[in-house]
Amino acid sequence: MKSRLLAITLLLLSASPALAEDAAAAFGKFCEEWMQKLEARERRNTTIIKWEDKGTTVLGSYVGYSKQHTCELKENKENKPPVPVGKITYLEVRYEKAGATQEEAERSQARPVETTEVTEIFRYAKGVWVY
Repeated sequence: MKSRLLAITLLLLSASPALAEDAAAAFGKFCEEWMQKLEARERRNTTIIKWEDKGTTVLGSYVGYSKQHTCELKENKENKPPVPVGKITYLEVRYEKAGATQEEAERSQARPVETTEVTEIFRYAKGVWVY
């Protein structure tokens, strides 16, 4: 990831050195903070599972997020001067827990049942990354 950020930074330097340096320096931190927010959301999601009684089984599901992610900087050439655009890609995973009772389901190991790749685009404006 660092080499990719460096390459994009060098590309952006030709357009606006100060803007590119500031944007690149801030995006790595922004990306990690974004992923920490998703971790916190996943922890919260595990506490608000809605349980469904399916007769002999109790099911509950929640959304979680992969630890693996990519953070990329790109240049929006449509703007004059070009401005940096950040892209974060990660997996959103729907997990399911099941058991004969709700208590058993709560204790069960969550299993992934659906995975979706998510790409989020962010813009750099007035010295900060905006979502």
